[in-house]
Order: sequence, then C-alpha cells, then structure tokens
Amino acid sequence: MILQPQESSIVKLCLKDTRENISEIFFQPTISSHDIEIHPALRTVKNSCFPTVIRNLGNATIHFNKGQVFGEATPSFLLKTNENTNDNIEIENICGSPNNNTPMCNLITPSEDILKKRKDELSETDFKLEHLTSDQKDLLLETLLDRSAAFSKSLKTIGCTDRVIPTFNFRSHNPIKTLPFEIPHAIQGTIKEELNELIEAGLIHRNISQWSSPMVLVKKKQNPTHPHKPASYRMALDLRLLNTILENSTYPLPKIPTLINEISKYPFYTTIDFCKAYWQILLPEEMQDVLTFTTPFGTFANRRLVFGLKTDASIFQALVDLLIDELKLSGTTGIYAYQDDIVIGAHSFQEMHNKIRSVLDILIKYNLTLSPEKCVFFKSTIDYLGFNISHNKIQPITLNILKITSFQPPRTVKQVRRFLGLCGFYRSLIPGFAELTECLTQLTRKNVPFEWTPTHQEAFKQLQDVFFTKPFARLPDWDKPFVLNTDASG
Repeated sequence: MILQPQESSIVKLCLKDTRENISEIFFQPTISSHDIEIHPALRTVKNSCFPTVIRNLGNATIHFNKGQVFGEATPSFLLKTNENTNDNIEIENICGSPNNNTPMCNLITPSEDILKKRKDELSETDFKLEHLTSDQKDLLLETLLDRSAAFSKSLKTIGCTDRVIPTFNFRSHNPIKTLPFEIPHAIQGTIKEELNELIEAGLIHRNISQWSSPMVLVKKKQNPTHPHKPASYRMALDLRLLNTILENSTYPLPKIPTLINEISKYPFYTTIDFCKAYWQILLPEEMQDVLTFTTPFGTFANRRLVFGLKTDASIFQALVDLLIDELKLSGTTGIYAYQDDIVIGAHSFQEMHNKIRSVLDILIKYNLTLSPEKCVFFKSTIDYLGFNISHNKIQPITLNILKITSFQPPRTVKQVRRFLGLCGFYRSLIPGFAELTECLTQLTRKNVPFEWTPTHQEAFKQLQDVFFTKPFARLPDWDKPFVLNTDASG
C-alpha cells in the first residue's frame, strides 16, 4: 500500500491469531513513526478483519509492505472495567454526609469579586417584561436584580458546582492519543484569543497528558442582518474516539410527551435557560486529565464538563432533577426540566413570582447561573421542545409546520425517511397516524424498490393537509364520563 504526503486512507487490518471467535477488540497502534497517525479505538471484527484510518503526516510517500504489523489487539471482554459501578454518575446527598452525622452541603461558594461582577453585568434591560403591568414589572424586576448572583453574562462569571460529581466508566484504560488538526492561518489569532479567554476564566489550563483529543472548529451561522460580516467559529472537541471506550449512562431523560402534558395543565409559564450549561459542572481532577485536548498551540485540560461526551445529557439531567426534588421537598411544585431548559408553571402571577424566587434561591445556593436574555417570564403560551404549549392545549410549533407543509414530494428513500421523521415527531397529535403513513413507510423498507405512485402522492398530500389545519391535543376533563370503543378481531 502506498500513502502519499498528507493523505488519509481507510485500511482493512487483519488479526494474526484467529483461533478464537472474536467480535470486538481494542486496537492499540505500535508504529512509532511521527509521520504516521493511527488512532487507538474499539473496533468491530468481521472475518478476523477490521477497518481503521491511517494518515501520512509527513512530506514523503510511505510504502507499507504486506505483513506489516500496525499494532496490538485486545479482545473487549478482557478489558479492565470498574465492576463496582453500574452507572456513570455519582450523585451526592442533598445535605448531609453518608452517615448523616456531620452537616455537609456539596457546593462551591463564589468569591465576592465574582458576585460583584455578576451584579455589575446585570441591568433592567436584560429582561423582556414589556407584556407585564407596571406593578408586575416592578415587583419582578426587584426580585431578579436582588438575586443577581443567579445570572451571568460572561465566561468569567458563569456558575461552577459540584452538586453532581460526574464519574465515568471506560472499557479500556489505554489512553486515546491524537495529533492536532491544522488551523487556517487567517483565524489562528482569533483561536489564540479564545484559548486565552478560557484560561483567564479558569475553564481550562495548560496540561501535559497521555490522553488527547483534537480541537475542531465549527462554523457559526451567518447573521442575516450582517451578511457580509466575516464568518466566525466556535471551538469544540472531537471526542468520537473517547466515546468508543466510554460506557453508556443508565440515567434516564424525561419522556417528552409526558413532560409536555404536565406543563400544559398550567395557564402561565416562565422559561429559564442556563448560561453555558455543561461548563457549570466541575470535573474531578482525574477526568480533567482524560479530557485534555490538543491544538497547534499546545495541550489543555478542561476543568468543567464539556460538550461532546455521550453521557453529558444524563449528567446534566441528574443535576436539574436534584434541584427539582429539593424544591418539591420545600413545597415548590410545577417545575419541569429537559436538560438546561426549565419551565415553571403557575395559575397566577403571585404564584409564579413565589416560584421564581424559590428557583433563583436554589440556583444561588449551588452556584448555578442563567442567561438573562434567554429567560421569558409569565407567558400564556410558549414554544418548548418542538411544541407550542398553552393551557390544556398542545400543537406543533409554526416553524416545523412550515417545514412539513412546504416539503416537496420525495424523490429518494432518504427524503421519504426525512419527511416521515418530521411528521412522526407529532404522531401523538394525529389520530390514525400509522394508517396515514403505511404506504410511505413501505418505501423505506429493505429490498423495496423506490417507485413514487399516485397512491404515495395522495398519502403524502393527506399528511401535509393535516398540518395545514394545525393538529392539536387537549387534555381530558377527568370530571366527565369516558366512552371506550373496542373492536374485536378473529
């Protein structure tokens, strides 16, 4: 095999010892050349072979001979794992040591300097309260500004909590090591500035580690009001290799239909959103080393939870569930959360005001902060998780209705799947959804040739017509009698 300079190629590697029927291995490269990049990872073995990517980082052509040894393979069932833990998340008690003898609250107290900066950053104009009466606005503003410690507008002032302590189980403890991706010269200065800002904010620090994941740049969406403004980028980590050896979490996320139904029982809503949500959870020191990332300007370790780990969602959900449980113990109900999007439901302004105070107080207690510009207070209708919610009524958000009703007739199986995916998200709102989509679903099945017929076009049009009428669901009135219709089949 020949690999040209700066060229990457997918190569099929074969195991030398094929006496055992091995279906999965951990591959650890042993080639020592600095010009060759091969990533260690878990691989699925088929017919004693598995694919991997090899990259020539040098300026000369590399020749690989038949029989070349690239690394060592360890069967996955022999990898060391932590057998004492069944979950990736370790949650401390709300207050009290394990034996409940010594009072102890698991929190981090912000410095007076940070609290002052949060207060100085916050102003009345950060909150959109024009829809409220003058008295309501004054009362709510007083509460929000008095609790400025619950808000942050910059990296240096975001919260930091150890209310949950993330723990991670790896299927292998062989370090994942990668080289940095190249960064275009035109934006190197901007990236250096962002790295320095993260260091000054205490979110990352320079580190030398056996572990390293590459930093990648994600292009931000262009602002339509400034179409000629140069493109901007945000930094992210490519953690795909690390995720291959990270065990899944068993901590569940809420079921969206159940959550939506519960929220719609209330006539008024407040939505609040965390500022840089994952970055507010402190990482244990041993995980900071594992989450070291590499750049052309050096290697850095994360002090906080980072976006991209496959257990992130469960960890943050565990945190907000703990907060909600503690609020319930103190008598505050009607608080719901899916990840960092929290909804407060109430029947009156006074009830809402009391609940907002309770929520802000517990956020301050555990040093968590919100984005003031993302908070919406005391509304009779909200868009949440793809649904428009009002009192006892649920319907799709307008943006998704437009996507469905303007969808062109599919020309490929992939387009059929995309259309059914858009519609299927709202199947709970559409009676007889399975019957409506039966012939379209047939097109997506294996070994069924794609042929768009008038029957498919009619089903496609009927489904779009349903969304033209804005399908909605109302909660049942439990005080009225129910009629159950059944259909017996032979």
